[in-house]
Amino acid sequence: MFQASVKNRKHWKRNSSKQQRKGAESMKLLSLIHNEWIKIFNRPRTWIFFIIPLLIMLGVTIYDKVNNDNEQREWKQEVQAEVKQLEKDLEEAKKSGVGAEQAVSYLESDIKKKEYALENNISPYEKTTWTFIKEFAPISSLLGLFVIIVASDIVSNEFSKGTIKMLLIRPFSRWKILLSKFLATLGFAITLWLVTLFFMWVIGGFAYGFGGFSQPHIIVDSDGAATEQTLSNYVLSTIGLEVIELTVLVTLSFMISTIFISNAIAIGIAMLVSFMGSTFVMLFQSKDWIKYSLFANMDLTQFLNKEFLIEGLTLPFSLSVLAVYTALMLAVTFMIFQKRDVKS
Repeated sequence: MFQASVKNRKHWKRNSSKQQRKGAESMKLLSLIHNEWIKIFNRPRTWIFFIIPLLIMLGVTIYDKVNNDNEQREWKQEVQAEVKQLEKDLEEAKKSGVGAEQAVSYLESDIKKKEYALENNISPYEKTTWTFIKEFAPISSLLGLFVIIVASDIVSNEFSKGTIKMLLIRPFSRWKILLSKFLATLGFAITLWLVTLFFMWVIGGFAYGFGGFSQPHIIVDSDGAATEQTLSNYVLSTIGLEVIELTVLVTLSFMISTIFISNAIAIGIAMLVSFMGSTFVMLFQSKDWIKYSLFANMDLTQFLNKEFLIEGLTLPFSLSVLAVYTALMLAVTFMIFQKRDVKS
């Protein structure tokens, strides 16, 4: 009995010491992340990244309120006129032959949406905070640019300034230093996106009303039939998918930042790769192998809009491809950083 009691106490002490070490390691990592977070927000450009989207949204909203009278417009007549024009454009696109398949598909889809709106008395011009958020969804491209700048700079800047030596002499392993930078950058990206969404919701709400939660949103499904879903569900789904896309973008830019010592080169290459990715996909969209490329799967909102550039893609497939690329990019990033020599 006494021996069993002694063994239990020893086992409890070992477990207790392990938990204490884990707790201490977690606190160290949190401390590193906090330091990186301070570095990011101590730079004036970070605050500019938050202010620019706000100013754009305020400017567009003021212009719209001053120049448009959405309440009094005869939307049915406008939509009917738009359908007639789209039908003419569709005929011309069909005559143009090779290379017009995408334009034909887009025009047919747009016509079906507008005809469905007319048949079901759904005004495409009804404004609420939800339509405001949907219309400003493309601003995510601008936020992506800001994220690229921060992610591409966070490691390479340490090498450019020589401050990396001060980090590496601290009692932290290299992988923890790099992980803290990655998590801080990812946290910044998500915070920037959420704060911008909050701005959208508030500005749209005050300008057009906070209602419209059950407002319909028209899409054309894979069978070519127009259907509707609630706009709020569409917007919230888009937000979730955008967070995934931001995570992949941060990982790509972070890897480039680790590879190149010069922060100017790292930022330039990250921007070039990101913006050339979509061009690369369009050039080789007819190839079977393109669906396995990173950028062919980056636009996850295509699964909500049912507008596919590459045939055969599904949401589970694209998520799997992005997960594999993200894991590979992180593996390359940590391997390079672990082995890189730092000159004294």
